[in-house]
Amino acid sequence: MKFRIKHISSLYRWGIVLPWIVIIAALAIFLIVGLDVTFVFPTLVLIRLTAVCGIAEVVFIFLYIAERIYGARLIINDDHVVIKTLHRHRKLYYAEIEDAKYSHYECTRSYRERKERSGSLLYKYMQDDEETWTRSKLTFYLTSGKTVTVNDEATNYEWKRSKWITDPDLDPDEDVVLYQAYQCYRTACREYCKVLGNY
Repeated sequence: MKFRIKHISSLYRWGIVLPWIVIIAALAIFLIVGLDVTFVFPTLVLIRLTAVCGIAEVVFIFLYIAERIYGARLIINDDHVVIKTLHRHRKLYYAEIEDAKYSHYECTRSYRERKERSGSLLYKYMQDDEETWTRSKLTFYLTSGKTVTVNDEATNYEWKRSKWITDPDLDPDEDVVLYQAYQCYRTACREYCKVLGNY
């Protein structure tokens, strides 16, 4: 079965931020050393570096937009899972997957996973002021020790979770495409293990 999810990777976000850091660092070095535009060679180097960083910025912005449109695709087959993202295609055989874990996490405006970092009241106050929403993630633990993680929007999860108290038969994750892919993977993996006689 094929599932289309709205996966967001940090690669393209870092590709957007890093050229700005390089330009600011180069300009700071240029000014700290005491150079100005009368020095031809350092000025040309600074202009060329700015041009290269500008091109990289535009490329990564287009890649980020393309990733938001394309997302990712999970294809669950009889003996393997295929994960297709904009920059990578991975084929994970059930024999090399040790475990799979589905979970939720709170996401901030910059699509970063929100973690508890400090016990100070000021930090907690600032953290409570930040807008967050819930996303889901599926992590495959491989026998080689590596992990492969995909994430998706948890559509209607919070709303259904609040209704779960009045309706215990309601599954808050039933609308989340990544959860549907996880359930399909579990079923396919169970059937695969039965065929091999390991279950």
